[in-house]
Amino acid sequence: MLEIIGLSSAEVALYEALVERPAAVLGEPGHEAAAARLEELGLITRLPGDPPRYMAVSPELGLDVLIQERTRELTAARHRIAQLAARFPPSAPGSAELVEVVLGRDAVSRCFERLQRGARRQVRVFDAPPYSGGGNATEFELLARGVEYRALYDRRAMEAPGTLAALTRYVAAGEQARVGDVPVKLALSDLPMAMMPLRHDAHVVESALVVHDSTLLDALSALFEMSWERAVPLHVRHGRLAEATGAAAAQRDLLPLLAAGLTDVAIAAHLGWSDRTVRRHVRAMMIRLDAQTRFQAGYQAVVRGWLAEP
Repeated sequence: MLEIIGLSSAEVALYEALVERPAAVLGEPGHEAAAARLEELGLITRLPGDPPRYMAVSPELGLDVLIQERTRELTAARHRIAQLAARFPPSAPGSAELVEVVLGRDAVSRCFERLQRGARRQVRVFDAPPYSGGGNATEFELLARGVEYRALYDRRAMEAPGTLAALTRYVAAGEQARVGDVPVKLALSDLPMAMMPLRHDAHVVESALVVHDSTLLDALSALFEMSWERAVPLHVRHGRLAEATGAAAAQRDLLPLLAAGLTDVAIAAHLGWSDRTVRRHVRAMMIRLDAQTRFQAGYQAVVRGWLAEP
């Protein structure tokens, strides 16, 4: 503990030993150097006689003097730091600080984890290929803590087997989901921070660009919000994809998928229907909405608020 005021471990040991006795003769040859240093600092006194004996000075006196001296040195150091800080020229952060490149699949995964856990209120995601697999367990944890997730899913990826089943779990946990045309794979956090693939690869993300607080980050945020406004909200009834038990229930299950732009084949695969059943319900939906095309049907459904959770 006393090393903090400039004493070595040997000097501390010798001083503490002398504090416990009125006067003592040095017991080991190696103590001479430590005793000379302590005597120089005014912590011990050499008594006359042969062999010489040493007596410790009161800790309240000797150690307090050292503490006051160290305090003055620290105060002078703080003053010097303030002088140097005033002379240091202000500069904008360099590009290396605003944008960094992360290489390696594991490093990219760790970076995405850091982005999510650094969020205070919100995480926004452009969900598009390539996918790493295994899902995002961190999202469920943060959703439970009150962090908001908004995910815009790429229309083309919705046709991949298992996509809607996975999406259902996220929406049931509290995620806000929409479907549309996703321009690029992207994740944004209010840390503030964003990350996106460094290169376009259809299979795996091996490297990523990490963007920190800058106008580039503002532009990526604006891109997300514009795409989000144009996308179709996707809701899951009762936290899951329900099987149709009648015409009305079938249309409720069909409508989000139709508005999302999925093909008949993809809708049939997700709902467990035949292609003929899908086409029949699509025709009925278009008639009900007075729509000439599937796009018009989806648009009218959004305008009329039919995609809201029942």
